[in-house]
Amino acid sequence: MTGVLALMGALVAWFGASILVLADARRGFAFGLLLVAAGLSLERLAEGGWQPALLLAAGGLTAALVGFRRTPRQGWGLLGPGSTPRVILCLVFGAGAVWLGTALLTIGSWQGRTAVAAVAALGAARLLTTDDQRAGLTAGAAVALACGLAAGLVNSSEAETAAALAGALAAVTLCAMPSLPEAAGAPSG
Repeated sequence: MTGVLALMGALVAWFGASILVLADARRGFAFGLLLVAAGLSLERLAEGGWQPALLLAAGGLTAALVGFRRTPRQGWGLLGPGSTPRVILCLVFGAGAVWLGTALLTIGSWQGRTAVAAVAALGAARLLTTDDQRAGLTAGAAVALACGLAAGLVNSSEAETAAALAGALAAVTLCAMPSLPEAAGAPSG
């Protein structure tokens, strides 16, 4: 049963990271980050680490709420024009994360490795390909949460709790950062 819960957590984390890649407005960012935190927390809880799971969930929830209030664009912003490459990216990176988690990496459970690989890859892809500051900060928060889980896969329970706390605090800090004003005279669009 714990394997099924861990697999569900990995799927929810991948789906949340996919929403972060596909979203361009506040509700999409917040919902995607909530799903990432819920999936990573469920995976960790299924493996028996309730303290890191609680920290990741609390950090993700706080980061999503803070980011929701700071993002100026209303709505979901899902699947806007030109989103087909992003949909393909989500599917390819999801399949790649399963392959990486089951065949190449050897630390922790395969579900945990897959969740970390999916969230880190999709978050990094969004972070590196966007010029929207709020999208980049939210993607960075998702990567921080994934790093909080990844560090816990290889260490003792005390280090796992510390890693989850560091990931949660980094996620909240990133979402709380103010957006920089656009430069005067710079073209908008």
